[in-house]
Amino acid sequence: MGLLDKFHVYGKKRTGKIFISITSYGLTFSKSCIESLSYADYVHVLFEDDGVRMAVAPCNKDAEARTFVRDRNSPRAGFVRWTDRQLISYIIDLGGIELGSKGVRIDGEYVASDNVLLFDLRNYTPLKGKSDAKP
Repeated sequence: MGLLDKFHVYGKKRTGKIFISITSYGLTFSKSCIESLSYADYVHVLFEDDGVRMAVAPCNKDAEARTFVRDRNSPRAGFVRWTDRQLISYIIDLGGIELGSKGVRIDGEYVASDNVLLFDLRNYTPLKGKSDAKP
């Protein structure tokens, strides 16, 4: 029996929260979203048939795939923004989202067993601008 047999590794934890923000000009994924999906090159965006949840899952390149992280070594690798107005409108309509002037934030969760991000589009909070922040 070795000294470390009764120990476990404390793995690297993700920093920050899993969320997307939606504004009139785009949908942005948090760095934790990108890390959770291991900097996937492509993802599928799926919507629950009888609900208001959105799923984002890594995939291989195909006709339905969306580009996610283009270059993992780029300084912008921790930043994914989509400007697809049709997708944004669909999400807003499906979730009954009132975008407001600054946009909204939708917290999500990572389901490791399925390697997927889940977002309940009904649970959103308005984004606050710098002028809304407390001193």
